[in-house]
Amino acid sequence: MKYKPEDYSISDTGFYGLDDGNIEHYEEKLVKCRKPHKCMAGCEKEIPVGEYAIRESGFMDGVPVSSYTCTDCMDKWLDEILANEE
Repeated sequence: MKYKPEDYSISDTGFYGLDDGNIEHYEEKLVKCRKPHKCMAGCEKEIPVGEYAIRESGFMDGVPVSSYTCTDCMDKWLDEILANEE
């Protein structure tokens, strides 16, 4: 992780669109993975056990949905945002 944990909060940004208005009870948070997950942000690499990731979750049409984004993808995205703010 390149940034502080609080820098990874993306609730107002819609990093990859899970919170598109069709998701009820939307939540996102930085988690330490207890099992492998696939990064859904673009790189599609496996996020190994013990690594941190952003977990987005909620319900769509009453069905639970979730997705994970690796911190490497988030770091690149944050680098771009911070560069544009300068």
